[in-house]
Amino acid sequence: MKIISTLCAMLLSLLSTIAFAAAPAWKIEPAASNIKFTATQNGSPVSGEFKSFTGDINFDPSDLATSHVSIDVDLGSVSTSYGEVADTLKTPDWFNVKVFPKAVFKADHFTKTGDKTYTADGTLTIRDKSQSVTLTFTLQDYSKTKALANGSTTIKRTAFGVGQGDWAKTDAVKDEVKIDFTVSAIAK
Repeated sequence: MKIISTLCAMLLSLLSTIAFAAAPAWKIEPAASNIKFTATQNGSPVSGEFKSFTGDINFDPSDLATSHVSIDVDLGSVSTSYGEVADTLKTPDWFNVKVFPKAVFKADHFTKTGDKTYTADGTLTIRDKSQSVTLTFTLQDYSKTKALANGSTTIKRTAFGVGQGDWAKTDAVKDEVKIDFTVSAIAK
């Protein structure tokens, strides 16, 4: 009987250590965060942003092994300086927001590349097509209560089926799309 109680005590101790070792959870501050993109159409930049996104973030720069992130982007919240471009991006040829309402980025592999710089290796899913993506980011601020990061990546839109039919060609709308983000978060 004593052996069983000792084993239970050891198991509880181990479980509490594992739970304690997990990276802290963060809540995104929407008003101070953004996801922007820049594409090229007919040789000119076309910029926009996604006004609505949520995420589950567990991140600690001193414990990258237990850090992970999952960001859900509402594709219907796309906004550009030209309203008709945003409306077009919601159509079946582009994001097809009625069928594929969100994009999802998930990462659980982080690498420190400099004093405050990191990469996040993960998977981006748009239109039910998933591709490996590496984000580079700088941790501008990090404390027990607040974190601020900004970064970027470049993707190929055609790898996700964004731009169907005549738009699948990359002569008018280039394949590369740059994504820039700022995430401000507070501790949960």
